[in-house]
Amino acid sequence: VLKSLFVVAAPKCSAADPKLARRNKFIVQLMQQRELAADEGYTVKRQKWVKQEDGSRQLVDLPKRVKRWSRMDGRGNCYLILKYGNKVVAPMPDRGAIAVDDRFKLAAVLVAGITSAKDGELDAAI
Repeated sequence: VLKSLFVVAAPKCSAADPKLARRNKFIVQLMQQRELAADEGYTVKRQKWVKQEDGSRQLVDLPKRVKRWSRMDGRGNCYLILKYGNKVVAPMPDRGAIAVDDRFKLAAVLVAGITSAKDGELDAAI
């Protein structure tokens, strides 16, 4: 019976690839920044077990703090600084920020960052 089956080597698990895990985490962070740029009141929810007064535990949705990656200078120019954890992700060597003409164009720049991250252009930086 086994000779009638087409047996091949098992493929590698792509979820265990650390490069893909870092890329996916960075893309999720970029999507959060895009939502934050579009809506000032955007919050990310996280779930946490909280002990109640009677001793029981309950799963509660709490807001998660999302730090803004964009900064404005004194002249009104907007700069986007990509980050992965505490590390600044420089799209080009010796250049750690992306200049954006207007704060309202920030979402479009973040969409371009998401597509470049999906293509793997920022893998070396992260």
